[in-house]
Amino acid sequence: MCLTLHWRSRCCEHHWLQIRQPCFPGYGFSTCSQFGDGVAREPAPIVTFDGLCPACSMLIYDKNQVRMIMDIRKRWRWGLGPSKSDPGIECSVM
Repeated sequence: MCLTLHWRSRCCEHHWLQIRQPCFPGYGFSTCSQFGDGVAREPAPIVTFDGLCPACSMLIYDKNQVRMIMDIRKRWRWGLGPSKSDPGIECSVM
C-alpha cells in the first residue's frame, strides 16, 4: 500500500494528503487499488507547513500524488475492526 503524509498549512489552514512512498513506481491515489476500497487504515502523520497549500498557491500539482482534504470528521468507533463493514458502533459528537 502507498504511504501518505497529511499536510496542514499554517497560512490558509487547508489540509491535503501527499504520497510519501508509493507501493510501486508511478502508483498513487489514482492507480493504487487500496485507495477507495472502503477499508479503514491508520491515519497518516500530520506535518505542519508554513506556506500555502497546493490549491491556494496556484501551482499545478499531480492529482495522482496530491489530494486536497475537503472535510475532517472526529468520530470514535467501538467494534471488531475499523471498517464500516466490521461489526460495531460509531459515535459522533456534535
